[in-house]
Amino acid sequence: MEQAISPPPVASGSPFTLEPLGPSPHGSLEILVGCHASRTAGSSRKHAVRIEADWSVSTPHDIELERVAMAMGGYLSCVTLVDREVPALRELLQLRARRVVPDITRTATGHWRLHVLAEHGCRCHRGGFGTAAEAAEHARDPFHVARLHGLEPGRLARLLRAVQEAYGTGFYAPPSDVGAAAGVVRERDGLERLWETGVHPEVIARLHQALWPQGPPMPVWFYLGAISRRPSFAWIARTLAAVPDEDVAVWLCWTDTELDRTHPAARAGWLQAGVPRNAITALADGAYTPADVARLAACTRRSVPRAAITLAAWHRAGCHPSPQDIALLDQLDGDPWYEPSAGAVDWLWDRVGNPDTGATRTELAMLLAVCGTRANTMYVLDKGVRDPRVAARLMNDSDRALTVRAIHTVPQSSESGSRTTESDLTTRESELSRR
Repeated sequence: MEQAISPPPVASGSPFTLEPLGPSPHGSLEILVGCHASRTAGSSRKHAVRIEADWSVSTPHDIELERVAMAMGGYLSCVTLVDREVPALRELLQLRARRVVPDITRTATGHWRLHVLAEHGCRCHRGGFGTAAEAAEHARDPFHVARLHGLEPGRLARLLRAVQEAYGTGFYAPPSDVGAAAGVVRERDGLERLWETGVHPEVIARLHQALWPQGPPMPVWFYLGAISRRPSFAWIARTLAAVPDEDVAVWLCWTDTELDRTHPAARAGWLQAGVPRNAITALADGAYTPADVARLAACTRRSVPRAAITLAAWHRAGCHPSPQDIALLDQLDGDPWYEPSAGAVDWLWDRVGNPDTGATRTELAMLLAVCGTRANTMYVLDKGVRDPRVAARLMNDSDRALTVRAIHTVPQSSESGSRTTESDLTTRESELSRR
């Protein structure tokens, strides 16, 4: 054996990564490989190579010289073995032995996908997988890893068989001794289900210790959220210290947003104040901050939970009034329990939300809050009104109800096919006032 080629160092310190396995439980592994001097020739000679405990490779060749020859148009399969196949084998073994957690994520439609897809032709391009376990199984499939590295799947599978024979296992079941992971998963078959998802019992124990050291056994879904979304462990631990609840723990793992990174104490405070979780989720997904909630509570005499629910409702409708805007609606005798309808705002936006009018979704929703109906809102918009205070004065007109009913029964011009004009509206109102 002439040379030992060392792999790049492996990053450590992640709770999702365990000490990597070597090519065999005894350290190095010697295997017999076919050596080709041509990309297409079928003939080859066989010789032994040794994969060292640190995954460096010893071969009978001067690999550096062979690399130079390949750069000049030559070929030697052992260069591919050293540079690409053994690193891919190392990656594959760590995935199969659950030394690293597969990089998977859940989509908005409920499917599971790999973060890094192999080239086209691999199953991971077909719209995702039904379960996390299916996605993880594909991530540790020799065919997928080979396609990911541009290798021939059969050669990688043969190398994997040699390593598995050395270990005497295909890593299909978790170890019999699960150590600290015993008793930290709620479901009876939880450890087995998480193993199928690519999570080693030692990683499970680490996650429980980091996220909720004194907490009860947690459901599988809690750990799936932790491995797929990778939320801030310190943030979850601090929040659970303030609000120790199992359902909250799962919810935190699955709903972290940028707001939680910029205002890490917000959720704990809102939960302790009694704000419903669905309102907190909407606030965390939007642009409202804890200061906005406190400001609205202070200037409208709403409770903190009520202020949070109000702002969350406006966010869900795709609108973003300031606390002062909502306070103005209250001053105009608006319903303090009002929550804008996304459908009604969409209807108005489709008709008048364009560059000509300049009305924003928030402006339309505020007018709708004052006017009460889409018909009334269209009336004030036709008047060129966008200020909620002016709209409120129009709504207080004693003849308003009659005017709106009459205006919206005026047929459109059959000649032009255009909408009733401002002058038409003025004339019609004058006629109604004379009656």
